[in-house]
Amino acid sequence: MKRTFKQQIIGLLNGDRIMTIATNRADGWPQATVVGYANDGLIIYCLVSRDSQKFANITRDPRVSLTIAKDVP
Repeated sequence: MKRTFKQQIIGLLNGDRIMTIATNRADGWPQATVVGYANDGLIIYCLVSRDSQKFANITRDPRVSLTIAKDVP
């Protein structure tokens, strides 16, 4: 990845703290949830409870999609 492009992505990640994480349910339907996140460069962290549907979905199928949302004051 080109350095300039990487820096643009990190700048976007550093500017906000809300994202939507979409997972695949057992029945094949998507499930999208808004969560807070933290990042260290391109590495993104969020908390997921072990008794949540989101955790069950990710355990069964680790493919996820993320969108970063603009934080509203």
